[in-house]
Amino acid sequence: MTCPECDARNKTSIVYLRKTTRTDLGFSASNPGPGGPHMHDPNMLTEQYECNNGHRFKRELRMACPKCNYGHEEPVTTVLTPRRKFKPGMVE
Repeated sequence: MTCPECDARNKTSIVYLRKTTRTDLGFSASNPGPGGPHMHDPNMLTEQYECNNGHRFKRELRMACPKCNYGHEEPVTTVLTPRRKFKPGMVE
């Protein structure tokens, strides 16, 4: 994993996972058909990251269906407002 802000500035950084959340919408597999049932999970997985240079960003993605193209798109990356420089072990 690389920081998109540091990549744009040709800087090196260490990226830390800060928070992971997942929506909790109920769903069930589609009716069995040719090739078996499809798993179109509408839930979103959101991972928030922060690099040691203070840049923050999040990635949002869906779980991919093994039977079709549902959920196989690239994760959406959003740059968040930066904080002061992050130091591992720092208490906020």
